[in-house]
Amino acid sequence: MMESKKIELVKPEFIVGNEKRFFDFIGRLGDSDKIAVISHVADVDGIISAKITNKVLDADILKFVDYSALNMELVEELKDKKVNKIVITDLFIKNKEVVNELEKFSEVLIIDHHSIENDYNSSNTVYLVAHGFCASYLVYYLFSKAVNLEEMDWLAVCASIADWTYEKNRAWMKEVYNKYGEKFSESAEGIKKSKFWDLQAILSLSILYFKSNVVKVYEKIGEQFGDLKDLKLYAVPVQREIDSLVEKFDVEKIEIKEGYFYEVEARYSVTSIISNIISSRMQDKTIIIGESKYPFYKLSLRRQDGKSDMNKFAKKLIEGFEKSDGGGHFKASGATILSKDARILKERIKDL
Repeated sequence: MMESKKIELVKPEFIVGNEKRFFDFIGRLGDSDKIAVISHVADVDGIISAKITNKVLDADILKFVDYSALNMELVEELKDKKVNKIVITDLFIKNKEVVNELEKFSEVLIIDHHSIENDYNSSNTVYLVAHGFCASYLVYYLFSKAVNLEEMDWLAVCASIADWTYEKNRAWMKEVYNKYGEKFSESAEGIKKSKFWDLQAILSLSILYFKSNVVKVYEKIGEQFGDLKDLKLYAVPVQREIDSLVEKFDVEKIEIKEGYFYEVEARYSVTSIISNIISSRMQDKTIIIGESKYPFYKLSLRRQDGKSDMNKFAKKLIEGFEKSDGGGHFKASGATILSKDARILKERIKDL
């Protein structure tokens, strides 16, 4: 099953930043540095990109945060802990002031794949962004230039599948599949027949189960192919809830322009997965899933055929709402508003 030949990586085209500055950054790391790795709390790509990064850096501090937690409180926490090297993965940073403040006491490395609103590259910050790849593949590609990470290739594949970003690195994906005795197929149905799909599903569901403490998921991920310890046990109740809510979609969905709006009540934060499942079956439709999580109301938006920009659409939907936030990718995005504005937002969706 295992092949000894080295699998060639597909080189990303970085929109901002460059590999030389990345190597300059890691080349300056020393034993006296206090390193923090910060990544996205909510999905497979965030957990795995941190896992791969920390395999190399062995950071003093590891934190998983959501976008809203990229704020001055986090800045002060890192400053108080005397951190002087910060690596951020899979996080779209909207607030430029956060980066400006981090730079005052630390060098910063940001590796991401989201849309760009600001180019944060400066004398103290290295900002690398490439589209069409997940963040886990980007960190795997970059750090593999310095350290042999081949035992973690299966994790980068799982993240690529979870984020549906495997077109640009398909040659590498195919070789890794072959390495583990699997056959790569680019079709959605083909992808779902592989062991990699099952593994990323367990990870995705476990992250939802341990939402308030995803470090438990991180710690249970081994380096040997398929080693996820007992995470499958925690995935089961989450999957049951997803199955139930997807089944109710046909009865409870509301027709909107070019698609459907569906509001759910769930124990676990499953809106993103539900929107992925439904949109994969209805790729020519705009799918919006809403959920109340007081004091917020959250949306998950999908459009798989690429005929509408979900990143721009999410931002348009929440225009004018107090303390709102939204954005993401072209085909997949999210938005959050205060619960008090939910009724107006839902009317806005229905009147599209």
